[in-house]
Amino acid sequence: MSHSPTIVRRDLHFDMAADIPRFWVEGDAHKTRFFDAMSLMFPDGERFFIDSVRAFRAQIADDPVLDAEVSGFIGQEAMHSREHLEYNDRLEKQGIGAKELVQVLKTFQENRAKKLPPLGQLAVTICLEHFTAMLADQILRHPGTMHRSDPRMAAIWQWHALEETEHKGVAFDVFRRVGGSPLKQYLRRTRAMLFVTGLFTFRVWQFMWRISKAEGTQKDWRGWLRLLGFLFVSPGPITRIGSQWLSWFVPGYHPWKHDNRKLVEATRRHYDELAKAKPLPQAKAWAAAAG
Repeated sequence: MSHSPTIVRRDLHFDMAADIPRFWVEGDAHKTRFFDAMSLMFPDGERFFIDSVRAFRAQIADDPVLDAEVSGFIGQEAMHSREHLEYNDRLEKQGIGAKELVQVLKTFQENRAKKLPPLGQLAVTICLEHFTAMLADQILRHPGTMHRSDPRMAAIWQWHALEETEHKGVAFDVFRRVGGSPLKQYLRRTRAMLFVTGLFTFRVWQFMWRISKAEGTQKDWRGWLRLLGFLFVSPGPITRIGSQWLSWFVPGYHPWKHDNRKLVEATRRHYDELAKAKPLPQAKAWAAAAG
């Protein structure tokens, strides 16, 4: 059974103007590159998500509600991939080796896809979707996470967070339909989460380290300390997600047991209006949407 709100495909194009600051989070290189490192992982990651869910489309065709949610999931992830490709093109122009880092991830994913069966790939997807949902909740729930960021970049992340929250249970519901007995599902998804947690953490910090080396901030230890304070103290998004991460290991877990639908409703009005606007608003409208 699905618990999700309506999943809306919003065909939005964000303003990647040249005047966006290089370090758009509080003028801080390390805080900015934390988000930029995640962006580098999104386009290929989201294509992987789409493929892993689509592989089971025929097996859930008898459930029109879930099938419609899968369509919404695919539509949203496709839009995310497109916008983050443009985001990443901006990073490539900054001379930080963005394409090389994307290729590292792409090669790894292709090799894993050859070794993992379809159900294993779906298990990895639901774990990564849990990570994006946890981080999305922090962006939506705690505006201070991006309070002093460039509003155009903040808008991209808020939009992405909104839609990741809207569809956070879809891949999980597909997994419940096709994953076998409850015990097999539990063992598969908990093993996968341990693997994914290590991999996701390693990749983010690997990408940040290589970016910082390319732009000469690798030995800025005060910058690294500011980042750690940002992530773990105030606003502390990583510290705050600890209980949500642990909840994954509770038998009977479902993403919508962390019910943040009211938070979604409070955010989506901005982006529904922007999606309807013709032509799309420019920077001032993005600033309004980002709050």
